[in-house]
Amino acid sequence: MDEIVSMIFKLLLSALLGGLIGLEREMHARAAGLRTHILVATGSTLIMMVSQYMFTIYQDQTASTVVRLDPGRIAAMTITGIGFLGAGTIIQSKEIIRGLTTAACLWVIAAVGLAVGCGFYLPAITTCVIALTSLYLLHYLENFLKKDWYRKLTIITGDNIDHFTAIEEVLTAHHIHILKVGFDKNISQKEYFYHIDLKMKKDLRDFKIVHDLAGIPGLKRVQWF
Repeated sequence: MDEIVSMIFKLLLSALLGGLIGLEREMHARAAGLRTHILVATGSTLIMMVSQYMFTIYQDQTASTVVRLDPGRIAAMTITGIGFLGAGTIIQSKEIIRGLTTAACLWVIAAVGLAVGCGFYLPAITTCVIALTSLYLLHYLENFLKKDWYRKLTIITGDNIDHFTAIEEVLTAHHIHILKVGFDKNISQKEYFYHIDLKMKKDLRDFKIVHDLAGIPGLKRVQWF
């Protein structure tokens, strides 16, 4: 009876810890949210319990027998498999990569589930607390940090006049650093394209920059990427 209670407790605790981290991801509308983290944590716990159970069944076997069991082997394969699940949450859209934190959450919660499954409760709970602290508190701290942001700017003009000097003056006035500049043209539509790679602070407002660029004579469109 005590063994059954212990197994149920492990599964429930794992689901609770996974749900706490999953809830934070769910609140930020991530691909892997509450349900995914609960499933990964609970499944990892069950896998760890199966590993231990198989070892218990064959523990009377000696080293000379054919049966060789390692209770950590299945757990190791679980961590490897979680890598594929985490890769599915990483999305690259143009120059922006999203989902790295969620993928890391899945990997951590799988480890938490394995720890709960083998009865390693205190480290599992401690790891969950550290992860939650990182996700909730450090998220607000990041908002106060003025981080560099890499963007692409495409400016389309309707004439063959060199507008780069005026463009550079506007960007420099906003303390934006130009990394690389490309130029091409569409002869049939008489359009000329400036492709500019920029490094800027994330708190700069796109609208104000575009408004100042629009004041340059001859510009037709400004596009951010």
